[in-house]
Amino acid sequence: MKALRWPLWCLEALPVFALMGLFRLIGLDAASSLGGWLARSLAPIAPAHRTARRNLEAAFPEKDKAAIDAILTGMWDNLGRTFAEYAHFRRFAGYPNARVELVGRDETMAAVAECNGGIALSGHCANWELMAVTAWQAGFDGAEVYRPVNNPLINWWVMRQRRRFAFPTQISKNGDNVRDLLRTLKDGKVLAMLTDQKHSEGLPAPFFGRDAWTATGPAVLGLRTGAALVPVRMVRLKGARFRMSFLPRIDIQRSGDKDADIRAAMVAINAALEAAVREHPEQWLWAHNRWRIPAQAQVGISPAAS
Repeated sequence: MKALRWPLWCLEALPVFALMGLFRLIGLDAASSLGGWLARSLAPIAPAHRTARRNLEAAFPEKDKAAIDAILTGMWDNLGRTFAEYAHFRRFAGYPNARVELVGRDETMAAVAECNGGIALSGHCANWELMAVTAWQAGFDGAEVYRPVNNPLINWWVMRQRRRFAFPTQISKNGDNVRDLLRTLKDGKVLAMLTDQKHSEGLPAPFFGRDAWTATGPAVLGLRTGAALVPVRMVRLKGARFRMSFLPRIDIQRSGDKDADIRAAMVAINAALEAAVREHPEQWLWAHNRWRIPAQAQVGISPAAS
């Protein structure tokens, strides 16, 4: 069956690689602007636009249509810019970097050393790909946890960019990766994870006033290994310039009730993400069904807890 998909995958990848060639040719700032314009212009006709509007109206019932429209426009602009900036990861390499202001580096390095490992937690905010690039360039050692792109050609190119400029070690969310995750933390290193999407396993936890299907993995790993849970906030300042902030680590309580402790950590993780999104709602990806429970969902604790 895979052999039959290759022609389709090639057709899908061709315009993506053509755009990346154009973006690289015209330079970072022009590419970021063009990507934002293209997304603002084309995305409102997509079904995802309606999904994003529904999510925003539920999350911000106090906002009128004009305010929701402004957030939607900003969301698509940010997403288009993020896509275009893939072609220019090299411009964000090196530390310090004039394109990314980094806050809290030394404090987080101290927390990781004290806890003998750390989990950097964030979501699809601003250009989320640059968080791993910046952390690696700033001296953090570890691994990035990623979800593979469905198209293997595009996934190969994205992984090549990540391994050149971000963490060389990439751990897929698909398959049995518990040993790799635990080994990274037990070696005193950092796991970089995006925690704002639903997964096949998890528990409901509050997010913008409604229960959202939330992965248990980060909470389980933090409790099991003692690794510091550190929220990371990425903000697009203007164009292709950013501020990345390591926030104070989440205090994990150990009451003796493992399930209760995991849930408390999950609630705290979602609260940190929600605070970041509320500060800049136009820079978060509202277009996925974050609050829908997956049809094949497994209610319970991740295997990492065993």
